[in-house]
Amino acid sequence: MSSGASEKTEKPTAQRLEKEGRKGKSFNSRDLVAAGVLWLGLPAIALLGSLAPLAQLYVDIVRGGFAMTPTAAALAALKGLLLALAPVLLAAGVGVVLCSLAMSRGRIATEAIRFDLNKLNPINGFKNLFSARVLKDLLRTVLYLLCCGLFAWLALGIWGTDLFSQVQASDAQLAGVWRHVALMFGLGLLLAMAPVYLLAGLLDHFLFIREMKMEKHEVKRERKDNEIKPEIKQRRQQVSEELSAQVQADTRGSTVVLANPTHIAIGIFLMDDNMPLPFVAVRERGARARKVIALAEAHGVPVVRDIALARAIYFSTRRYRFVHNRSIEPVMQIVRWLRDVERAGKPDRDTDAAPPDPSD
Repeated sequence: MSSGASEKTEKPTAQRLEKEGRKGKSFNSRDLVAAGVLWLGLPAIALLGSLAPLAQLYVDIVRGGFAMTPTAAALAALKGLLLALAPVLLAAGVGVVLCSLAMSRGRIATEAIRFDLNKLNPINGFKNLFSARVLKDLLRTVLYLLCCGLFAWLALGIWGTDLFSQVQASDAQLAGVWRHVALMFGLGLLLAMAPVYLLAGLLDHFLFIREMKMEKHEVKRERKDNEIKPEIKQRRQQVSEELSAQVQADTRGSTVVLANPTHIAIGIFLMDDNMPLPFVAVRERGARARKVIALAEAHGVPVVRDIALARAIYFSTRRYRFVHNRSIEPVMQIVRWLRDVERAGKPDRDTDAAPPDPSD
């Protein structure tokens, strides 16, 4: 079988879609985005849109005796236009963002900014003239024209009589009627075109999946990489939890091990009691911390369970570094307390009993 697109018969995997999504190649349908903008924009025009800021501008000009300079009038008109369009533009922007995030499933194209010289290749452009997307766009355009024409004919029969019978109506009545008819016409047109843009979205998704199809050996390779045997995963976890020979040696050589009470283990080494420079020889948490505590107890290294001090040293000091200044005095108080216990001739090293409070 020849190599190329004919071999790509397998559906894209989630990993492939995630990788291509970071490059900007995610599912995107302009018809669905445009429909989302219109569905949010039309209600925003009807409920939030107002030309009152522009009308107020003319009122201010008349009240000022037309003394406003052209520059001030232009700035005021621009401000009024922005105030009138702001709700509609905000609704349209929200529609674009929501539709784009829904179609891309929240994937952010972090690698999409790149130069592709193939886009400038005239041969590729000529090939695109006969692609499936061109046929899809042609069919979509014809269906849009048919739907719009049929709906316009139907709308003329529904609202034509009401519009042409308002010849003697007042300005307020005309404004109300036209506002209602315009809103109904816009919503009705969106409903009439719904089958077309939904069908266009399905075709876009079908073409996107066809472009993302993979070869069989690519799918097998991804499955092989992702589907690791449970015993291999368990062995990897065991290896990560095992203590290295250096950690074991540092634990046995520690002056004291601070625990929290089983989740954090800090091995403190002090070379000289008269020189307050406690050194962090061991720094572990989780299952490795429990192994450190068990190893220290097995080799007679004092284990002091001081939650606050152990957490403070763990989050402020790295391994093979001296203890932070604010923790030196509490550590030295614990060391002096241990030395007093040793001098008193107490062989029992069960230090679960609380040592003296450093704040005393």
